[in-house]
Amino acid sequence: MSSIKYDKKRLNPVKSILVTQPQPKDNNSPFHRLAEKYELKVDFIPFIKIDPVSIKDFRKQKINILNHTAIIFTSRNAVDHFFRIAEGMNVSVPTDMKYFCISEQTANYLQKYIV
Repeated sequence: MSSIKYDKKRLNPVKSILVTQPQPKDNNSPFHRLAEKYELKVDFIPFIKIDPVSIKDFRKQKINILNHTAIIFTSRNAVDHFFRIAEGMNVSVPTDMKYFCISEQTANYLQKYIV
């Protein structure tokens, strides 16, 4: 006999899920497949908003990208915006620049720019 006690309220089946990110454009996303398979209602509400730094504001900070030999990326958005700023400032990022990523997913995404 098991001594584990369950809260019966927590055993209710899941009927709806709130996903804290924008809705995927692809209808073949894992969220859509789960919704279809288990007849779930899925709502997508982003809880954060990313506002990119303008090139003008970046220049005001007097940061020279070429004075750095490594960059730490904390998200795919950071990757996109770094390379957007570099291109907008006509900076050729050196091929020997070192990159560190917070996750494997971010590292895989980085390949889009450096391979």
